[in-house]
Amino acid sequence: MPGVIPRGLVEAHRKGNLTLPSVNEIRGRVVHSHIFHKQFKVVGPAVLPVIHAQDDEQIDRNIEIAVRCGAQGVFLINHDFDVKLFLPLIERCRQAHPLLWLGVNFLGVTGRDAFPILGDLESRGLTIDAYWADDACIDEQTEAQSQAGSINTAREESGWSGIYFGGTAFKKQRAVEPAHYFVSGQIAAQWMDVVTTSGAATGEAAPIEKIETFRQGIGTGTLAVASGITPENVYDYAPYVDAILVATGINLPQDFYNIDRTRLSRLIDNCRCSAGHRDISASLDEHSDERSYLRKMAPTVKGDTFAWLDPSSAYINGRAFAQMVDDLVHPFRTVPIDIVAGIDAAGYVLGAALATRLGTGMLTVRKAGKLPVPTDEVEFINYSKRTQSLELRKPAFRPGTRVLLVDQWVETGGTMGAAIELIKRQGGVIAGIATVAIEGNAQTNALRKAYFCVSSVLSGSDYQIQCNQKHMAFFDDFDWESVFPDIR
Repeated sequence: MPGVIPRGLVEAHRKGNLTLPSVNEIRGRVVHSHIFHKQFKVVGPAVLPVIHAQDDEQIDRNIEIAVRCGAQGVFLINHDFDVKLFLPLIERCRQAHPLLWLGVNFLGVTGRDAFPILGDLESRGLTIDAYWADDACIDEQTEAQSQAGSINTAREESGWSGIYFGGTAFKKQRAVEPAHYFVSGQIAAQWMDVVTTSGAATGEAAPIEKIETFRQGIGTGTLAVASGITPENVYDYAPYVDAILVATGINLPQDFYNIDRTRLSRLIDNCRCSAGHRDISASLDEHSDERSYLRKMAPTVKGDTFAWLDPSSAYINGRAFAQMVDDLVHPFRTVPIDIVAGIDAAGYVLGAALATRLGTGMLTVRKAGKLPVPTDEVEFINYSKRTQSLELRKPAFRPGTRVLLVDQWVETGGTMGAAIELIKRQGGVIAGIATVAIEGNAQTNALRKAYFCVSSVLSGSDYQIQCNQKHMAFFDDFDWESVFPDIR
């Protein structure tokens, strides 16, 4: 029956070579908006690029862009050819990317005919995570939903366990009067997992009033919009929708088939900004200037033999940590990065988080004597004036590899300098440096001049001045419970 979650989740683990960083496996019926967001692990809308399939190489190329930009999944659609020719492309895509969250749209095909095909694929071990039909056959003018009912029957009989995105008041399907949007959404939510609506045509944005009314009708259900969303207008739509299916708004100019990496990155960043109730008139360059999460860094209570603060306290609260990672990732969205290297040991936390967001691997720069493989080693003077050594596996990468170096804190620059030396010895290129803070001194100023440095503590801010003085003003009345995780 509609609204019931059948069978639960399946295929808890699938192994593969290419996976989207933000994805958690979603199976079965997703009805409530908060479940959808929890499973995708996003606060704002899930961004699902739509790839108009041509061939294997074009599909793989666009998937790689989506992965690196941090999209939550992709949809494939057969815009120019028959479903029979489309199926081999889908099968090869799933085989090549078994961990990818993959949805499909058989153009012009309702769920009644699509679900048996998807069920057959799943029976052969080729599970498709979602089906999007342009027309879910919802009739808002009658209580009896005979066509939607037959689609639901086909779904249940097919054995397919994915998510159903059903088009309602969608593009050039049967016209729905604006006065009927509320009831249309209300009915649709009973017959599909994600109610999916759009503007009047491909690339045309839906009136915001339509989206607002659909949200009211759907209530706690899940709502997607599938036309006309761009990095420029997404702030208007993000508060109302749970998923964005997008092609034209993120594609290269005059190109129907290929994603523009910069536009997709901007769209994803803007979705995350809007999720924090950001003022839509604000510039991206002002993103999180207040950076209130820094107030969760805790002061030392153990004297001069310990570091003067604990930045990792800001990682405990999920919202604070996500905001910190957002701010660190954003400037690197359009920077070519092949791998993130985290410095032992505190740099591993931020390094792994940034690598996941950027869609790269994670390389560990270790303290000497830890790795059981061939290594290179560099000696340095750390912030406590002691001599230490860092080591890096050898070889770690090919010459010319672009490396983003990450550490939790840069105090004197000694540790970071040693890591830079290790990367350069193997022919690596320093793409940038990311950290919570870079204290001001001659050595760290030289780092800023030589490399693209991004820190949570903005250079020239009051927080930067306090870091240089090794005392944060908020330490005077620090609330230890402020760092606690939110209770769900």
